[in-house]
Amino acid sequence: MSIRESKYKNILQCYSLESKHLYCKIELNGVTGIFLIDSGASNSCVDIEKQNKFSLEKYKKSFSASGAGSEKFDAFKTKKGEFSFKKNVVDKLNFLLIDMKPINIALKKTDDINIDGIIGADFLIKKNAILNYKEMTLSF
Repeated sequence: MSIRESKYKNILQCYSLESKHLYCKIELNGVTGIFLIDSGASNSCVDIEKQNKFSLEKYKKSFSASGAGSEKFDAFKTKKGEFSFKKNVVDKLNFLLIDMKPINIALKKTDDINIDGIIGADFLIKKNAILNYKEMTLSF
């Protein structure tokens, strides 16, 4: 751990997939999930099929969102959910519920994993997070 990272009280262990994506395990509303770490994603997201698993309430109206490509997809904003680590709440966020089937299908080509969601730039920036590739940790 670097001196700079020592000021952070939460240090999550990260793991690398064959595809070079990084993920970690973190609790959302008290339930442990597997989340990709993606600073290119504006918002943190949860697979719409996991809405009940994480007890997320969605707003009724969907809206059109887009990823890095030009394709559009439907998304639902949730009421705030609690990210926690070692049973301590670290943040309350509105998530986007999206269909993550295409992401999980792509990841299955190289890794035997099913992702529950994405930790996006909204959380990473708000928490001034540091991703240490050498130690494979996310500090915030």
